[in-house]
Amino acid sequence: MSKKLLLIVNPTAGKRKATDYLPQIVGKLEKADFEVVTRYTEIDKNATVVTREYGKGNDYIVCVGGDGTLKETICGVMELNLKCKIGYIPLGTTNDFAHSLHIPTDALKAVDVIIDGDEMKVDIGDFCDKEQFIYVSCFGNFCDVSYKAKQSLKNKIGRGAYYWETVKEVHKIKGFKAKVECDDGEIIEGKFFYGGVSNSYSVAGFPVLKKAGVKFDDGYHELALIKMPKNPADLYTIVRDMFITRNVLDNKNLVVKRGKNFKFYFDDEIDWTLDGESGGKHKFAQITTKENAVTILVDD
Repeated sequence: MSKKLLLIVNPTAGKRKATDYLPQIVGKLEKADFEVVTRYTEIDKNATVVTREYGKGNDYIVCVGGDGTLKETICGVMELNLKCKIGYIPLGTTNDFAHSLHIPTDALKAVDVIIDGDEMKVDIGDFCDKEQFIYVSCFGNFCDVSYKAKQSLKNKIGRGAYYWETVKEVHKIKGFKAKVECDDGEIIEGKFFYGGVSNSYSVAGFPVLKKAGVKFDDGYHELALIKMPKNPADLYTIVRDMFITRNVLDNKNLVVKRGKNFKFYFDDEIDWTLDGESGGKHKFAQITTKENAVTILVDD
């Protein structure tokens, strides 16, 4: 008996490779006895809308695109409370979540994972009780470069578009005063260069939490706060431990804490980014873990 599969394709993701691979992707799935229906995202119809319109009745929902496309797909699955299996063919710019779950960034190898891979229950983050994120919600310097960078530039030079946007924003560096309430009662206050809650080894392509004991199905997210550097030496240690040694756990300027519920308070409305997309401005934000919320197909 064939398995019903909705294939959601973002034709503008990465270097516009999705449509090039599509005949091979569909052919391989159909050969493995999947009944495939293909739908494309559009400017006014993202993957959440496509899932809402066509998701019911499918055994599998597979998205082709970047982490943002996966986020939108999962938002649609959770909105409809679907019990389908989710597949991911990552053709985005950084593919942070795919790297964390060891999903191949080669499109046809990713199809193999959908056909023969393992099922994994994955925790999903809930932002302000109205939107989900798959791997990171964050505020602070450079968080918005992923959606400020022009898609045409990302298609041409990939991750380099983010670096270019970062260089343009360097002169705007500032600290963000915040109070964070953790679910164990601890309160953390200060001025931060960056703050985020994640369920990923990698953020913006850098595996900064690789050594922090991240597990994707343990019912917890990781809070990461980078204190605003007071001098060049502080800034150097942050850069060194994030991007060179990739060991943030011993750095006095970085706070990493595991929890299920975090509340953020700010004096002013500040911008948040969810999985590389704008999450709006907020003076208060609550982030909670939805334990084992979806089933994603991963490499065995």
